[in-house]
Amino acid sequence: MAAEYAHLAIWLIGLFGIVVTVSAFVAKFVMTDSLNYDQQYLWFRKVPGDGKKKR
Repeated sequence: MAAEYAHLAIWLIGLFGIVVTVSAFVAKFVMTDSLNYDQQYLWFRKVPGDGKKKR
């Protein structure tokens, strides 16, 4: 029974380790690359008409 608990603990530690690693990389990606993308492609783009109606 103790061996089963040891295997379960190892699997859970490994699973949470993978989840934490992936979460850290996603957080780093979102904080750096999405800001660069927004600055380059969204904030500086020209929108036709800029939402103003001509009268």
